[in-house]
Amino acid sequence: MNKQYKYSLAKKGKWICPECGHKTFVCYVDENGNVLDESVGKCDRADKCAHHYPPREYFQDNNLPMPRITTTVQSSLPAYVPPSYMDPDLLKRSVLGTETHTNHLVSFLGSKFDAETVKQMKHDYYIGTSKHWAGATVFWQIDQFGHIHAGKIMLYNPATGKRVKDPFPHVTWAHTALELPNFNLKQCLFGEHLLRTHPDKSVAIVESEKTAIILGGVLGDCIAVACGGCSNLTPAMCGPLKGRDVILFPDNGKYHEWAQKGLSLANLFKGLRVSHFMENLPGCMHAGDDIADYIVREYMGWAQRYDGVVPLDLDLIRLK
Repeated sequence: MNKQYKYSLAKKGKWICPECGHKTFVCYVDENGNVLDESVGKCDRADKCAHHYPPREYFQDNNLPMPRITTTVQSSLPAYVPPSYMDPDLLKRSVLGTETHTNHLVSFLGSKFDAETVKQMKHDYYIGTSKHWAGATVFWQIDQFGHIHAGKIMLYNPATGKRVKDPFPHVTWAHTALELPNFNLKQCLFGEHLLRTHPDKSVAIVESEKTAIILGGVLGDCIAVACGGCSNLTPAMCGPLKGRDVILFPDNGKYHEWAQKGLSLANLFKGLRVSHFMENLPGCMHAGDDIADYIVREYMGWAQRYDGVVPLDLDLIRLK
């Protein structure tokens, strides 16, 4: 007699995907058709998103036992498949491309920050350029050991710095664009590679890669990394941060969701705090805005008032 998990992907019904925002998310349900949680499921846009949050990780993240049912059906557990890694030459070529081709995100950063700061941002985070879409950015996920787990390709508006979502969200993976066969995607934190060279620094976790780059560019005493979404705040993803002081920076309107998620990770870190900075700003900020939106707006405002001298009060951004 074998024990099998009691949850499976729903045969009908679609929800909003927490990763790409499309109504293409299939939730896991129990044997009675009840949805486990609207964050637990798989996006069926395999070539565009491929976001997957299985029940096993959900129960692990919430310190709950995984329910099982007993069945007489004989089955074998799937063999462990190691994560696939990208060829370092792909990263090198894309980083070189940022110097020789137009990159809309870098153009935006150059319109908001001084040249030396942008240069440091490109260097620290290996900002790459892709030909998949003209001006697209590649965010390389490199772990603390130097393994390249993935390259997320995204297109930005060079004037606003916002993602291009019309006529469709311009986001895909490098291994998808290159049609690499049998690629087993196992994500890591964007910016995780910086842990090796800064073993004593605290770590700020944000949602988006662009935000990590901007925050990392102004917080010299803190490493900024991106998780890609609250559902990725898991012990597996955050394991490399064990023993560190960690600050979570939720987007505006996401404080309670991130705070609850943080409770399940608190024992992993030396110290954990959740910033409510975005929640306490005046009404000029909108739901979904993040710390990068604040920095860009205030940075430019101060620059105009002080003739280019920007007294950016970083203590205001950090937690009190």
